[in-house]
Amino acid sequence: MIVAGIPVRNKLCYTAPLIESLLYGDDIDEIWLYDNGSTDLTKSWAEHKIQYDERLKYKNATDMRLYEMWNHMITRAANIGDVKLAVLNNDIRLPLMALKTMADNMGEYKIAAIDINKKSFQEINNVYPETISWKERTGHAFMIDADFWKGQNFAVHPHLIWWWGDDDLFRRCESRGGKICRMIGIGADHAESASDSEYNGNKWRDIELDRVKFRNIWSSPYSYRIL
Repeated sequence: MIVAGIPVRNKLCYTAPLIESLLYGDDIDEIWLYDNGSTDLTKSWAEHKIQYDERLKYKNATDMRLYEMWNHMITRAANIGDVKLAVLNNDIRLPLMALKTMADNMGEYKIAAIDINKKSFQEINNVYPETISWKERTGHAFMIDADFWKGQNFAVHPHLIWWWGDDDLFRRCESRGGKICRMIGIGADHAESASDSEYNGNKWRDIELDRVKFRNIWSSPYSYRIL
């Protein structure tokens, strides 16, 4: 089963084209749209779209922080069973069949990051997983083998707020013995920081808080067990 999980807050101008491309230009089973309190037409658009394609699932995530949404998605997918979960920013564009191709080529890897050296308009070819370390993570588009997280309390430390959760997720995976890769041949376009204006908080303060928390979390050799 292939699922795309997309946390959003407004910016339907990005979200709608991404969802359309996944529904009709890829081979996925479901899209989970986590709406963090949008005040634009996101909810009404999604409700209308669901009438025509039930693969789109809408979740009211108004009271959830970003990494709380990530953890919820990952736990939800792990409880289903054999799920490849793509966690995606809404401000990206992917090539046709990107997620199906990633899922088909993940093999033993537990997280597959997008190839940052390719663009979405470039043809998918010569696809293969290249082993990377957590420091080479890509936070705006990656795929998880959800079974790897089954029974875990979280995949991203719940004290993290906004910026360092992808670092924590990839490092936590690696610390638990999970292999990480970059999926060579599958690129994406990313409108850098396009959704930052929708952040409900003091972005730079929270980034600094996360930096300190991340360093404190990983000062222990048993950090992946921290509750």
